[in-house]
Amino acid sequence: MSSEHALEAVDPAGRAGGISRRGLLGVAGAGALVAGGGGFAVGRAAARAPTADAASDVYPFHGRHQAGIVTPAQDRLHFAAFDVTTESREELVALLTEWTEVAAQLSRGEPAGEYGALGGPGQSPPDDTGEALGLPPSGLTITFGFGSGLFTTADGRDRFGLAASRPRALIDLPHFPGDDLDPARCGGDLCVQACADDPQVAVHAIRNLARVAFGRASLRWSQLGFGRTSSTTTEQATPRNLFGFKDGTANLKAERADSVEEHVWVGADDDRDADWMADGSYLVARRISMRIEIWDRTSLREQEQLIGRTKGEGAPLSGGEEFTAPDFTATGGTTSR
Repeated sequence: MSSEHALEAVDPAGRAGGISRRGLLGVAGAGALVAGGGGFAVGRAAARAPTADAASDVYPFHGRHQAGIVTPAQDRLHFAAFDVTTESREELVALLTEWTEVAAQLSRGEPAGEYGALGGPGQSPPDDTGEALGLPPSGLTITFGFGSGLFTTADGRDRFGLAASRPRALIDLPHFPGDDLDPARCGGDLCVQACADDPQVAVHAIRNLARVAFGRASLRWSQLGFGRTSSTTTEQATPRNLFGFKDGTANLKAERADSVEEHVWVGADDDRDADWMADGSYLVARRISMRIEIWDRTSLREQEQLIGRTKGEGAPLSGGEEFTAPDFTATGGTTSR
């Protein structure tokens, strides 16, 4: 059998990107785009300082940029893509407004809605599904994105009057060698990335946002992820993928503010994008099949030659340590054996 491992959508910082829905549709909060499995534009968030409270492990939902992009990478992921089922612009605005309110509540570790899981009229379903009762916020971040279908459908229809606002950089990815894409697990009008250090907290977030969306958007596909697949700060050690090799050595780190500003965030003067994308980013989500039954029978030396790095230190085969620049002119090589 083969194992499928969720690879988080990658911008140069190894995280998903961020947009402002206020600029696009006139509502408060943050937006995003997904590609691959999906390609999405991720906008900026409403302006409040996104500083983590270490004591309660809370990352504020509001800020110049959306949380969950250069936030220290959490251990668990639930990624979901939605199709917008309503044809009403007003209903879409209302959905994004409600999502913003609920996401802010969940990010603080609060239950969703006005009454939460236990209050409200006894004859009505609770506002919150309740499986996160008693759990801490667990560093939950919720990142929203807009897919190309929100702007223009495949047949060219402009459902919500947004065609002129589609960023020019938001295009479908080309077909890559080895792709075996399932149309049912590709694309989406909206995406939500929920990351946390507790899987139940991440799943709870997507479940409740899906409930809020009922009648206006439906789940198209989703992916659970486990094990940190990237490091976004210098304090985090480079994690290992399911092949046992360090993965993400060359990722940008949040502390490298100039590089992050250049390669992750959309600039206000970037003529490839609409104005509302300023301080946002882009996100690509891809599911990668890892044939571990073959890999597990491969010698260590061949594994290292295939990856191009040592399995222990993660150093390039040309020598040095993990963060040593590879020497691509070298003809020899260093291996673990």
